[in-house]
Amino acid sequence: MNGIRATGVRDAAERASRSPEGTTVCAMSKSAKQERAAREAVDETAAAAKSAKKTAKKLPKKIARPLNAAIDDARDAADVSKKKVRSSPKKVAKRARAAAARLEKAVATAVQRAAEKARLREQAEQADAAARRAEDEAAAAKAESKARRRAAAEAEKAAARAELAAREADDELAAALGEPGADAPEDTPDSHGVTDPLDDSAPSVRAVDDLDAPLSALTVAQLRERAREAGLTGYSRLPKAQLVERLSGR
Repeated sequence: MNGIRATGVRDAAERASRSPEGTTVCAMSKSAKQERAAREAVDETAAAAKSAKKTAKKLPKKIARPLNAAIDDARDAADVSKKKVRSSPKKVAKRARAAAARLEKAVATAVQRAAEKARLREQAEQADAAARRAEDEAAAAKAESKARRRAAAEAEKAAARAELAAREADDELAAALGEPGADAPEDTPDSHGVTDPLDDSAPSVRAVDDLDAPLSALTVAQLRERAREAGLTGYSRLPKAQLVERLSGR
């Protein structure tokens, strides 16, 4: 009995599907599926456009420009009426899916370009910072070198002054100890063979000897006295050799 009933149900279903009324039911079911698929595609495209818009606001204007065009295209594809969905569900779904695919590609391209630009900017900033550090180091090295040259020049001048002071001290010490030319010669007899030590009119032997002695034999103090008597100037710090040259007129 159960087998007979199942066979009868299948036969009834087959007859209903072959009848005009059954064909209409199948067609309506297929159309409903297409409409549902179209609405889903439209909704997904609209959501993708909304998300992409948020991303575009974070990107530079130049990079976001192509993305905004894709967003507008996706919005147009999603902005369809219910009547359009019912009348052309396959066409609406196809257009929405194509717009969503283009939008996805545009988002990926924009994000990649923005990342590349950020990387290049970071590299440029690092290079700029390195260049500034190099300039600062070069300036510091230049200043240090200049300070060293200045210190060396000051040391050289100090050494020259010390050497001059040492020569003058040596000359003064030699004069104090009695260098050649400082000792008085022996008395010279007069025309009668005797020198009167009490005769003030007679020139001193020391003075005569100083006048007759060569300049090189005189001490620094004697040379300076000669320079003072000759009316010379700037002789007080000159060494013996230069005093001799000034007094000799060379």
